[in-house]
Amino acid sequence: MDSNQLDESPFVGAAKNSRNSRLAFLTLPVAAVIASFVVRMFLFFYSHHIEDLPHQRYVTWGLEAVMVGKSLAEGFGFANTFPHYPYVTAWLAPVYPWILSLGRLLFRLDDHGVVLFAQIFNIIFSSLTVFPIYYLGRKVYGTGTGLAAAWLWAFSPVAVLMPVEWIWDQSLSAFLLCLLVWLTYWLRESATPLHWAGYGLLWGAAALTNPTISILLPFFLLWLLFQRAKHPVISGELVARAALFFVLAIVPWTLRNYFEFDSLFYVKSNFGLELMLGNNPTLQPYMVYSLALHPEFNYREYKLLLMTGEPVYNKLKERDAIAFIRANPQKFREFCRRRFVDTWTGVFDTLEDTFVRPAGIRAQYVWSVFILSVLSIVGLLISLFTRPRESLPLILCVVLFPIPYYITHSSLRYRHPVDPILTILAVFAVARILSLFRSRKAPIGGAI
Repeated sequence: MDSNQLDESPFVGAAKNSRNSRLAFLTLPVAAVIASFVVRMFLFFYSHHIEDLPHQRYVTWGLEAVMVGKSLAEGFGFANTFPHYPYVTAWLAPVYPWILSLGRLLFRLDDHGVVLFAQIFNIIFSSLTVFPIYYLGRKVYGTGTGLAAAWLWAFSPVAVLMPVEWIWDQSLSAFLLCLLVWLTYWLRESATPLHWAGYGLLWGAAALTNPTISILLPFFLLWLLFQRAKHPVISGELVARAALFFVLAIVPWTLRNYFEFDSLFYVKSNFGLELMLGNNPTLQPYMVYSLALHPEFNYREYKLLLMTGEPVYNKLKERDAIAFIRANPQKFREFCRRRFVDTWTGVFDTLEDTFVRPAGIRAQYVWSVFILSVLSIVGLLISLFTRPRESLPLILCVVLFPIPYYITHSSLRYRHPVDPILTILAVFAVARILSLFRSRKAPIGGAI
């Protein structure tokens, strides 16, 4: 049998078709979603397999959300932020504790069961974030960038670790923010009032999950208004509709807080404390905030909180922080510089990380965060010079979102909502760098 006959064999053809089918499947975002879920579930099972409840090796953080969720499930309302504080609270944004309370009620879970439920919930949304990453990357930079960013997210150390280590909103927030950025581009083609109303409501849901996200909303709405020249379906009325429905989404929680505390504030009550924890005379060179001054761990602060109530207590802490900043402007600049470095490297955050440190991978983890940060900033700069108007929403996410954490205190968990955007920008940077090298290696002129 000659080679031509062999190539035409039905078995060879079937093998080629099978191989092509597998390769084609890998080009679908759902494949990256499956891979994301498998990798994160492996870490979830591994971290629980090698420990027991009395001897935890990998400690999960998020006591406040679990306790408030338990209070809601038991009928005591949004209260009981931390042990020995069984009072009504606005310490946390409401969405994530509500989700934990629903999980507790629906599945009749105990405290440990709620932790497992929260980790699996986080894993699901961290995996689903592949979809908006893919579609956003494809929309702005092309299909190749979108697909590569989706696969990078599946295996990125930060993206894998966060949903398992933290019983907090960071995975849901990352999904919501990336989805909102993609919808912002998608909305340019829609003149349907219902779409714009839904867009505003989704921004409201994101604000009630993580209020820092809403810092981007005014800038996104302005960007949409400036898109009217190329996209005439956009109108001031539609933009106003989105803003109105955003306000309507957050009004019930705002009114609840006003009647509970006789005070107006935006979603959460604890800004003053967070500002003070990151700006006070007890900070050491390796610290980005003073956990020992938190009322959960400091009896003096706890008593002051009990006597004054949340709004007044946080006003007092805000006053203390501002007084310290005014008296020590040089120290404040140094603290902000330290928090900036920590936001983009995790070098301070990982000193106490209860997954990274026991695993002995701090150096590798910091380097992975640093490389992703550098590549994303390179991608941001390339976008700024080559397509500034089209990529502006992504640039705004990277520039604006971390600002509150430079001022208060930093954590990779706080940065995580923009990590999907950083992933897209990093892949775009690598693609442009590789294309530059390929163009330099290409022969000049034709063959002789």
